[in-house]
Amino acid sequence: MATDPIGSYALTVGTATTPIVGMSADAQIAVIQNLEPHSVSSEYAKAGYAYLLQREFTVNSPGTAIFKVETGTRGLQIDFYEIVSTVDNVKAELLESPTIGTTGAAIPAYNLNRNYSDAHDTTFTAGTSISGGTVIAAEYITADKHAASGGGQSAKVYTLRPSTTYGFKFVNEGNQNTDVFFQMSFVEKYNGWNDLWLGGAVDAGVRLRGGEVMQLPMIQGQTLSAVASDDVEVGVLRQD
Repeated sequence: MATDPIGSYALTVGTATTPIVGMSADAQIAVIQNLEPHSVSSEYAKAGYAYLLQREFTVNSPGTAIFKVETGTRGLQIDFYEIVSTVDNVKAELLESPTIGTTGAAIPAYNLNRNYSDAHDTTFTAGTSISGGTVIAAEYITADKHAASGGGQSAKVYTLRPSTTYGFKFVNEGNQNTDVFFQMSFVEKYNGWNDLWLGGAVDAGVRLRGGEVMQLPMIQGQTLSAVASDDVEVGVLRQD
């Protein structure tokens, strides 16, 4: 008994409308899968999209430590962070669009999947002064006087704007110098950046998020195109 052949292939869809299923002389069934990771932290990390930034520094009393963040063209999403203070209470703030003086070389962040590159668009630099801006998030870290340190961690997700300056500000609110440990995980290709749109325009038509699959019966002569906000890997399975 003869069976119709099954063909499969992968391709990259970007900002230009791209044909993903060609015309057939017969009716066909197409299965389309967005091969990008699901929009969860663990999947981002496995796919090589997640980076870790960590610093240990002293905040004098009185005193403030500052870090400048310049996001790239896709912005930045903070997936988790942790702040620990060894001796005294620290107030940590995240400011949007402040003016920051900086010193020294850029601070590196490393890919959580060591099989992938450490290259990322966002830059982090130690600051010397900060003024203006809007406080969009804050944490108060209470150092336990009867223990080695106090700290806090959070899985709150913050999505920062593209091509924008942000500042991390750590203020010592006690009367002793304190050592602070800060780490955060972030991604730059997230949410809409790894979505696929079936049709000819982003935000119009049928949306396939990372990892999602669609089966589509197609009549004779039909074709299908797709588009994305960034390069998205797509898998296609066809049977005439």
